[in-house]
Amino acid sequence: MKRLIALLTIAAAFPACSGNEGKVIARVGPEKITETYLQEKFAEISPAAQEYLSSKPGRRQFLDVIIHERLMLIAARSSRVASGGEYREKVKEKEAEMKETLRAYKDFMLTRMWVDDMRSTELKITDEEARDYYRKHPYTVTLAHILLPSSDEAEKVFKKLKAGADFDRTAREYSLDKETVRLPPVMFGEFMPELEDMAFKMRVGETQGVVKTAMGYHIIKKLGQDKAPEAPALERVRKIMEKKKFDAYLARFQEKNKVEVIDENYK
Repeated sequence: MKRLIALLTIAAAFPACSGNEGKVIARVGPEKITETYLQEKFAEISPAAQEYLSSKPGRRQFLDVIIHERLMLIAARSSRVASGGEYREKVKEKEAEMKETLRAYKDFMLTRMWVDDMRSTELKITDEEARDYYRKHPYTVTLAHILLPSSDEAEKVFKKLKAGADFDRTAREYSLDKETVRLPPVMFGEFMPELEDMAFKMRVGETQGVVKTAMGYHIIKKLGQDKAPEAPALERVRKIMEKKKFDAYLARFQEKNKVEVIDENYK
């Protein structure tokens, strides 16, 4: 009985389609239940339940549950609820939701497949291109940064640092980005362009600023510089170069497609 109750619970979540392919196992009024449909529903059940349902008594009990579920559906289709306004409204809401989900999926899939196609053509990076980039930029740098909302505030904090204030303690007190004061090691091309040249030219232990980016005003301290092992670095290099090519492609595309921010709050 406990197993049957569990199966009835499972059946409540079954979709209303009985399947049109495969051997017919049973008929319920005008509808048929096929072997293909039963196998699909069987695959959705937990492995523990499948062990019992693979036995002959289990299969029969499972079929009884499906038949019960189908009888409920046929009865519901002929009831006054099926033609009622509340039911139709809920169906409309779901159709609208599914339409939006489909639209988003189509946009996502088209974009992903387009990028994948670009990787084999316009964005393709050869082995020699990757090795040449690595020869020019073989190092990673490790940095700490402080981000401030205005130039005046950044200058005040920079003066404190120049006077000997501890960088980490100052960052935790003033930075807008308190959670990531110390940044992971970056190769040339992985960091913000406005700060990149400075970061790689600085001496280890040196602090520099103030530099404006789209995020705000930055002060950076160089914590370390190391040569990256070639094999794993080449994979990073490919991504760096691919992104550079992709950004350049979009920049050219944008020249033909005007971008205009209308809302003053976002300018």
